Amino acid sequence: MNFQSKFLTRSRSLQSLLCVGLDPDYHKLPEIVKRSPEPLFHFCREIIDATAPYAVAYKPNIAFFEVFGSSGILQFEKMIGHLKNNHPHIPIVADIKRGDLDNTARQYARYYFGDLQVDSLTLSPYMGLDSLRPFLEYQDHLVFWLCLTSNPDAAQFQKKRFSETGRTLYEEVAYVSKSVSPLNLGFVVGATNPGELDALRRQNPDRIFLIPGFGAQGIKKIRSGFCLRSASSSPGFGAQGARLEDLLPVCGPLSLINSSRGIHFASNDADFASRAGQEAEKIHRQMQAQFNNL
Repeated sequence: MNFQSKFLTRSRSLQSLLCVGLDPDYHKLPEIVKRSPEPLFHFCREIIDATAPYAVAYKPNIAFFEVFGSSGILQFEKMIGHLKNNHPHIPIVADIKRGDLDNTARQYARYYFGDLQVDSLTLSPYMGLDSLRPFLEYQDHLVFWLCLTSNPDAAQFQKKRFSETGRTLYEEVAYVSKSVSPLNLGFVVGATNPGELDALRRQNPDRIFLIPGFGAQGIKKIRSGFCLRSASSSPGFGAQGARLEDLLPVCGPLSLINSSRGIHFASNDADFASRAGQEAEKIHRQMQAQFNNL
């Protein structure tokens, strides 16, 4: 089953768009987890098993594993194995944000798609389409190209306009991707940009969007040109970032709305997994109530 089929089957079954991010920042882990010989794997395994009834997909971030060198990579691989063996119906989006020349990209693709068999990856488009093609050879998998991200300084580059076309950089990324099958390529579009998200969705109705920046992960300030506005005074933003009621009407059903810290760091005590499950269920219920209107 390719990524698109796996995603659609799971999303329609749950009537949800919830992607559970896995960012096991060691310094924020519960003390009971830190005492484990494999704390990153221990933490993620418990979060996965507690949230699996509500997760349309999982998005583990490789950075929180790489920082521990070979031990961290082994725990990352063990976590991927746990997902594939115990929750094979839930797609995995490896958040790696790679983007390099063809021969280097081919090695990344071989490791993540060939060896680990993750379903999808995040990639940077900065080096152009030839940095993407080795990944697209794995036709049952999908890559999410960074298009418009949710960090405060994204506008420094992503909203600059090309004098030749009048398009911004993020619009140019979406435009040049038109030669790539929608089955293979999706976009990362931050939840903190609901207006631009709406426009990108209308222009790209068949692409799958990965939408970070929702909930506790949402930024509290955004940059518009050179002016900073408080997120709480802008449409689509609350004290905890972008709101579901603003995202769901514009993102469409071909989307994964990611929540990481708001779920897996809901508690720093021994009940961390059960609290994560409760938070995931809460978001799931909210999405479920509006799913048929997407």
